[in-house]
Amino acid sequence: MILLSSNAQHVFWLGRYLTRIQYLCNQFPFKSNENALQYAHAFCLPAFDADSLNELILDQVQPSSFHRQFQNAKNNIHDLRGILSAKSFAELNQLLSQAEQNPALICDVAGECNDVLEAEEETTVFLFFSLGQKLEELDRQIRLKQDRQKTLIDIHHLMGALHELGWDSLAEVWEKLKQSPDSMNFYHFSDHMQLLFEVDTL
Repeated sequence: MILLSSNAQHVFWLGRYLTRIQYLCNQFPFKSNENALQYAHAFCLPAFDADSLNELILDQVQPSSFHRQFQNAKNNIHDLRGILSAKSFAELNQLLSQAEQNPALICDVAGECNDVLEAEEETTVFLFFSLGQKLEELDRQIRLKQDRQKTLIDIHHLMGALHELGWDSLAEVWEKLKQSPDSMNFYHFSDHMQLLFEVDTL
């Protein structure tokens, strides 16, 4: 399949949003004020303890809420009609409908959407979805000072597949990120990848 870079970007961000939702679902509700403050500071959220962070996450007008993150994922899914297989797109739409009818299902639906996309047979779609997942994990691990070794290994394998697509120019910035996985190198890598998303096709 010839995949427009704009569609690759939608797949990539879908991987990021679903991974973000799933991690947050695993932490919610925050019970420790210390853990809540660490998370809030890492993601620049206006919360000062566990209760205020939990309230923010449930507030539908907040950009970091379950609702808004899921809406972002939903928008990316709708933009991929004709790119995903008919079976996958139908399954995802059914799941989205369930979450819209009952917002309490967002965590379950996000996990099921993730399963559908991981089973997608189109290799380029799967590649960029996986890339989004792993870069979201790395971003979080850097922010929260978590171990990132396994994620770096996983991304290294994905770099080989990107090289085959002609994304050779990522090699230098990836080496810097791999050697020093910090915020500065992560943003440098992300900015470079954004430039590659702006070309017409892969």
